[in-house]
Amino acid sequence: MDTAANSSQKWVFGVFEVDARAGQLLRGSRPVKMREQSFRILVFLLEHAGEIVTREDLRRILWPSDTYVDFDHSLNTAVMKLREVLGDSADAPLYIETIPRRGYRFVAPVTQTADLRNSQSNGSAAIALPLSRGARAEGADEIRPPVEQILPARDPLPRAREPGQRKGRLGVLAVAILLLIAAGASFFFLRPRRSEAPAYEGGQRPLPLRILPVTTAAGDADSPVFSPDGREVAFAWDGSEGRRSDIYVQILGTELPLRLTYSKRGVAGAPAWSPEGSEIAFIRCDGKNDSVYIVPALGGAERRLTGITCSYSLSGTLAWLPDGKHMLMMDRCQPAGTFGVVLFSLSTGEKACLTQPGPLKGADGADGFALSPDGQTIAYGSPTGSVCCDIFTIPSTGGPPKQLTADGKVYSDELMWTPDGKSIVFASGRTSLPSLWRVSIKGGPVEPEPIYPAVGSLSKDGRQLVYSERSRGELPAVWRADLGAPGGPVLTHRKLIGTHYPEVDAQPSPNGKRIVWMSGRAGFFELWTSDAKGGNPLPLTHLSSYAGTPRWSPDSQWIAFDLRTPHGVQIFIIDPEGRNLRAITAGPYDNVVPSWSRDGKTIYFASKRTGVWQVWRHAVNGAAESQFTRNGGFDAWESYDGRTVYFSRFYQAGIWSLPANGGIESQVVADRPQAGCWGHWAVTQAGLYFLDEEAEPKPNIQFQRFGSSHSSTVLTFEMKPLRQDPSLSATADGKTLYYTQYDEQSVLKLMEFSH
Repeated sequence: MDTAANSSQKWVFGVFEVDARAGQLLRGSRPVKMREQSFRILVFLLEHAGEIVTREDLRRILWPSDTYVDFDHSLNTAVMKLREVLGDSADAPLYIETIPRRGYRFVAPVTQTADLRNSQSNGSAAIALPLSRGARAEGADEIRPPVEQILPARDPLPRAREPGQRKGRLGVLAVAILLLIAAGASFFFLRPRRSEAPAYEGGQRPLPLRILPVTTAAGDADSPVFSPDGREVAFAWDGSEGRRSDIYVQILGTELPLRLTYSKRGVAGAPAWSPEGSEIAFIRCDGKNDSVYIVPALGGAERRLTGITCSYSLSGTLAWLPDGKHMLMMDRCQPAGTFGVVLFSLSTGEKACLTQPGPLKGADGADGFALSPDGQTIAYGSPTGSVCCDIFTIPSTGGPPKQLTADGKVYSDELMWTPDGKSIVFASGRTSLPSLWRVSIKGGPVEPEPIYPAVGSLSKDGRQLVYSERSRGELPAVWRADLGAPGGPVLTHRKLIGTHYPEVDAQPSPNGKRIVWMSGRAGFFELWTSDAKGGNPLPLTHLSSYAGTPRWSPDSQWIAFDLRTPHGVQIFIIDPEGRNLRAITAGPYDNVVPSWSRDGKTIYFASKRTGVWQVWRHAVNGAAESQFTRNGGFDAWESYDGRTVYFSRFYQAGIWSLPANGGIESQVVADRPQAGCWGHWAVTQAGLYFLDEEAEPKPNIQFQRFGSSHSSTVLTFEMKPLRQDPSLSATADGKTLYYTQYDEQSVLKLMEFSH
């Protein structure tokens, strides 16, 4: 088998182009480094695409000398390096198939184009010939980390915000829309495709053609974003083991994603492509060094861009402006202030807040945003009451906001512009079950969304939508573990409460007879009770609003909880029979996450009225109220002797303590529970239980006795702990634990449209 000594051909396959004359492999328009021998093998395989190329053929091309003594090892190494560059695998070949004991064959579809200079010199035009059948794969630089294979994946659970803004979303797939699509599919498939740009307001709307899988791997694939050329998708994925998230890139039509980041702690998310597609910005949150980073789209060293404070809602919180010199991000508008949409200059490092604080005292100005297709307008969700959120728009350079919705039921992490930039699609709980809606940027009525099955990322031409969809898994459920002693061996553990809805934050009554927990059975969280073993479950509240973080009084006669009201989230109490409901707190600010003093006379709670979450105290019978913490605090519990108050912080890992009568605070546990897990700990008479989310090989629950600085592992999670919502409690004697775990898995899907 022969080959031309000086090939003038060019080949295109997937996102790659090979220029034999220039000796260059391009991915898109960017050169990819590779070894000379690997490049010569690639050219030879392309010249004979679809044919078997024997090892002897390659020996004659690469090492014609008979004196070469280590041919097999050198050829194996060169082919291995070639596969690394292409992101290929010998076990599941996308490009290069191994023919056992014979050689190799190039199996991907190839377009061959004669070099224009050579064609012109011969007086002929360039030609393009399809050479073989197969799948496309992605490229990789020779120095980048090993590629990991992606296999099935995730289903979004309700994404909790700060407690005043939690949404309790139970899914966003609109069944009625899909049924409508299916009913008309036979007609739509026969319609010819139109080449003109799509129209939405008063014109033709895109017609769904088909839905294709982008990823099929276990784990949680989320936040997909199209590259500028529409050939690749960047996304966050927590891996097949469901551990911490990292950033990956998937070339459409391939099975192997390129892993770009290798986080040792924290969560990486919110990928955003640079305008020319050469870099990807992302956010990493760990509670210590929350920052925005940039990494080359082909893989390589990541670079820290700027520090931020993570809101732990990583969907739609980062965008690159078209000039390539500025970014938008969610961050604090002041060092100790509220969150807003911030404009960041890459050249100067300066930040400017584009949004104003919300109407509630201490409320954030924004809670998630989306940039219009032309980069000129920002749509964002802002709390207009205790319920998050309503949609506003502002110019991307700043300016007065325009309000588009007014019922406060927008899930602000799920906003998407239509390709024409005339409407905004969003998820909302305005009906009994969450669904998709759209509103014109001119304002006007909010209408059901007739086209898209989920909020995701649209290609520039509007012909494709990539989105995350639940594939399988188990919703959050309450589990119970009984121990031989405080911090001792686990005697039994089992699922206590599991339904087709999220069940979280079970709290045992002090008398040991009952538990109370948050259930999503109504489409949002309400409170339920049962006996201590989960029997005879009954609804406690029927408030048609978010009710959360229930906490028993010391005498087991009352339950305090936080409730969304038109005037902010407030603390209420109710008896165990669901009667005698009354408000404890009031005011133009959110008051959340209550707990009782051991004498039952005071309720601790968190408030952001000063701009930062602090622990406050309120008399149960009276109006006396005072700030307790000064350096930040959130979830507070008093010790059983009433002398010490332990508390966590919303944005920071660890547990702290303060004397109940005031004094100097001290840190009791460092780094655990991790940031975002503020409710994953419990006080007992003997010590503290807390979650270690980053423990290996899986998250576990630790126990630390009072007076000791050392902790021991009590229980290892079988699935995943639920971040952002509280999910760990214990009886006073420390012998029974209640915790929440789930197995959320989702995949990325691609919907194609005809116009």
